[in-house]
Amino acid sequence: MDRQLTELPGVPEHELAEYLRVRYAIDVALTRLGSERDETYRASGTSAADLIVKVCAPGEPRAIVELQLAVTDYLTRATTVPVPVAVPTPAGETITRWERPGGGPDRLVYVISCLPGAGLAEQRLSPEQTERVGTVHGEVTAALADFRHPAAARRLLWDLSGLPELADSITPPRSQAQLATQVVGHFTSVVRPVAEGGARQVVHGDYSVHNVLANPAAPGFVTGVIDFGDVHIAPVLYDLAVAVANLLDHRLTDPWTSASAHVRGFLGVYDVAPAQLRTLAAAAAARCVQRALISQWRATVDPTRAAYAEQHSRHDWVRAEAAIQTLDTGTEHFLAAT
Repeated sequence: MDRQLTELPGVPEHELAEYLRVRYAIDVALTRLGSERDETYRASGTSAADLIVKVCAPGEPRAIVELQLAVTDYLTRATTVPVPVAVPTPAGETITRWERPGGGPDRLVYVISCLPGAGLAEQRLSPEQTERVGTVHGEVTAALADFRHPAAARRLLWDLSGLPELADSITPPRSQAQLATQVVGHFTSVVRPVAEGGARQVVHGDYSVHNVLANPAAPGFVTGVIDFGDVHIAPVLYDLAVAVANLLDHRLTDPWTSASAHVRGFLGVYDVAPAQLRTLAAAAAARCVQRALISQWRATVDPTRAAYAEQHSRHDWVRAEAAIQTLDTGTEHFLAAT
């Protein structure tokens, strides 16, 4: 697993602000934002639009950062979907290496535009709005089908295909052990053979309500798709399962209502075979278990990010249980969405 989390010291904001002033010629105030591995800041100036500053984890390969920026650059040319774009230094560099004067490991730094709109994670969306978010997901996925980059064929912890191996290395809470075994077993025997026999391409990797910005008053509703840190080559079904898992509502008798609207929008742009759709509900349950396990592990190896990890996974076990108990209902929804 990725042990770099144990090497993630925070950087003093005044040092970063000075680096940005000297290297990027921008004078800004920094506000720390939540993030999984890197350090992310909102940079606010007095005479320019806000920016987002990313300070990569120590040891982050430059090729992975180049991949993320190449994807967003490609999408700005291939679609009308709003995505962040790189803000270069006066010398034209989109990625810089910060050699901190006080010592410590070098860090890669890049700056991107800050998009308008509010995050969707805590908002109640109408079926039409949810469908629109799914449509944009389909547009991004369809565009990325033609995208190529050598770093995209990486092995990623968040790749759902690795769930069985992940479950072997992380012990779930005792109260969830039986559920984890059931979900992972079904995924291994039923979902993975079908999903990995379908379309496989570069995908966003974490398209969800956490990474979509919107404004109800704006044309098209969606004002931004952000966070391309999990871009990789994977089955399209798994990428769709990420979005579905985040829309599961375990409080409802039918937890798939919002998810089905997203899928309907997605299928309006990107075709998924019925055989694949029959496994989508189970793939979403698997995604919930995957995130619960990874978050549990991250909170253990890096207590400074425990709150962030637990916030994003706080409902995953109950979502997985609701999903596995209503697989037939979810499958009916998704097949009807075509």
